Amino acid sequence: MNSLKSHYVFYYPFNYRQYCFEKFQQILKQHQFYHVKIDEHDFHHTLYGPDVEVSHELLKQFFYPFIEEKFLNDEISKLHFNRYSKSINGQGKMVTQFEVIPFTLLSADINLCPFGIGIVALRIQLADELDVDSALSFAHFFRVLEPKIDEELGAEILYEDFVFVNTEQLLFQKITPFLGKFFVDYSSIHKNISKIPFFEDERMYVSAFLHLEEDVELDNELLYRAGQLNGRDRYGNPYISSTNEHYIAEAVEACSYRRWAPDYYMMTTLQGHIHLTTVDGESMKRYLNSFHSISYYTVLIHYFYKLMLLKLVFEHSELKFSKDKDVIEELIEQITKFSSRYYFSEVSVRTEGKEISQYFRKVFRIKELYSETKETLEELYRIQEDRSTDRLNQLAFILTIFSMISGIYGMNLVIEMLGEPIRLSDIFKFTLFEWIAFILTLVGLLIMAVLVTNQMYSFTSSFFEKMRRKRLR
Repeated sequence: MNSLKSHYVFYYPFNYRQYCFEKFQQILKQHQFYHVKIDEHDFHHTLYGPDVEVSHELLKQFFYPFIEEKFLNDEISKLHFNRYSKSINGQGKMVTQFEVIPFTLLSADINLCPFGIGIVALRIQLADELDVDSALSFAHFFRVLEPKIDEELGAEILYEDFVFVNTEQLLFQKITPFLGKFFVDYSSIHKNISKIPFFEDERMYVSAFLHLEEDVELDNELLYRAGQLNGRDRYGNPYISSTNEHYIAEAVEACSYRRWAPDYYMMTTLQGHIHLTTVDGESMKRYLNSFHSISYYTVLIHYFYKLMLLKLVFEHSELKFSKDKDVIEELIEQITKFSSRYYFSEVSVRTEGKEISQYFRKVFRIKELYSETKETLEELYRIQEDRSTDRLNQLAFILTIFSMISGIYGMNLVIEMLGEPIRLSDIFKFTLFEWIAFILTLVGLLIMAVLVTNQMYSFTSSFFEKMRRKRLR
């Protein structure tokens, strides 16, 4: 069973410092990553490989205007999705225990998204008429940044006379050697936290287009294997991660989009968004064009939703509850801006776009993450406000008692003496009521000094802490 065409997009997420946004752009230009403008047809033609022509008119009509304005805006802004692309066309091979899989690294994108979320997209095309087991095996190994368990071991990458033992080396040593300089530093929260603490499983998300021979039956077993990226087992045979036919059928039913079945399916799982088709050559070109345009941006917006919400979940889980009121306010501000500017229940005008969007929302648990995060932050803020109110009430109680006592005894008993030089002998001659008034006067002045000093310290430390966080992010 051969795959006539195999195209992949591997998505690598990162969290960059928005404080260095302008510097980041300069570095991208120095490394030949250019800001993509939607009408630059000649430049786009070099990104997707031969015989792929992306329809930008269709792309503009597919998404709602409020999403299109964020995605396809030629203006560079922290509020937009800024796509920087580089045409590469580098030749490489993946060497596994059983085979050598040639591939072409067509191009790479670096998407600088709002709120410091970044997504690298690597476009790869395999050799034509490659066995489908090999195509799935390639995706399984390539998406793993640093193999740690047995099922991830057993592959190395030969790329332009270099040997890389894992994909992370290829990414950070060859394709984007500058990227790590702009990562947000989370070591201040915990020294053992990874550079991308909300990156699940240390594996890239995969988008794949597999064009198979017309006589191939796209049955449940093949669809399940594609959705799970099950390639070969340790003996080199076709691998499937379940032996229960009923389970497989239910999994395929839950994750497969079948509008154009039986010749075209989309599988949306935690591993990837996989297109499988057995259509003729002309229809294949139309679907492949859509894969590199509409599907690309559909995955991008939903992956951004997931990453942003995981980022907020991580950051509020690491709060020092008694000290981080300002941080809670910033997180609430972020999720408010996120929900008002970017988080929409529908992003596509087309029916198929709305239906596919539901698969991503279900698999990524976007709705649940959003509700849980917003409710948690609002509850944290409410508790902080209650604590602040309690402290103010306690202070008001103390000041009220102080004022009542001062009024009862009359501070005017010694207040006139404060305008003259006070002799120690005069103090010792005070009556009981004069002593009380004198002590109240000194305590009142001391309390006022402490309150002013504390307020100034809180304001100053809060200001410098905000500036420090801004530089780090």
